Formats: sequence, structure tokens, C-alpha cells
Amino acid sequence: MPNDPQRQNPQPGRDLQQAQPVLPGQRREPQAPQHPQQQRYAEARAHRVMDRAADAVWREVRDFPALAAWHPGIASSTAHPGNPRVRDLVTTDGIRLTEALHAVDDTLMTLEYGFAAHPFPLTDYRARMEVRPEGDTRCSVTWTATFRPAEGDGAALAAQFEAGVFVVGLEALGRG
Repeated sequence: MPNDPQRQNPQPGRDLQQAQPVLPGQRREPQAPQHPQQQRYAEARAHRVMDRAADAVWREVRDFPALAAWHPGIASSTAHPGNPRVRDLVTTDGIRLTEALHAVDDTLMTLEYGFAAHPFPLTDYRARMEVRPEGDTRCSVTWTATFRPAEGDGAALAAQFEAGVFVVGLEALGRG
């Protein structure tokens, strides 16, 4: 039966609907196939080499609640009350969002976080910042994010994150 909870995973050749009796006065409504929709992830990415020591840059990146201290697009950034691994942000154009820190590795100088609350048409947003030494006085920083767009392939939204958030932030971080 098509609504049988025992048949959650369709199998080729065995996913045919069985005929159901139609009583007088009833209409049989067509049913959409119950196949999970596979949605692809979109990716945003920016990279910059900086004339700053990796340790100095990492100290700024690692201070998760203090994003507004170095990112010009963030008007305010504060630790969520009772949880320093969650930050509440307000952008300079008034957008409010909450981000949760998922992982920090001080040895590899990587930080991973995701959206906890946001107004964007996407799900499963996961971002990563990575700082790499390039000698004693230089470093490179890569900022990436993957997400599932609500519609389409997410290319336009990825471009907005790249140009409006990542590149702007890395340029400011590079100036120190």
C-alpha cells in the first residue's frame, strides 16, 4: 500500500502502487512518487595571502564572538548569553543571525561553524576558516562554506557570500 509505514524505502520493481477500491462519489487523487529528492550542495570560497603572521591572524579568527572587531560588514557580534560557542550577529545592513561554533583546532588553525538562525533561503550551512603559515611574517586564509539552497543551484547566493562576506572580511583581516 502506498501509505504503508513498513515501505519507507522504495525498491526497483517493487514500488508499484496496489489498486485501491474507489467508493461511489469518491475520486482517486494521483499520488506523487515518494522518492527522496537529492539536493546538491553549493559552495562559497575565498582565499587571501596576508602580510601578517599566522599566529596573529589566528588569534583574531579564533575569538569566535568578536567577529565585529575585524569584519567591516558586522555591526555587532556578541557571545550568546550562557554559551560562548554561539554568537549573535547584526550586519551593517540590519540582518540578524546566530552562528554556532562546531569545531576549533588550534594546532591546524581551523574553525568550523554553522547557522543556528538566519533569514537566508538555504539549509545545512557549514563554514570553515583555515589559517596557514607562509613563513614567519605571512599567512594565507581560506574561508569556505557549503549549504543546500532552497531553490536552484545556489550559485547566486554563493557569489553573495563570497563577495559580500568572505572577500570583504579577508581584506580587512589582512590589514590587521
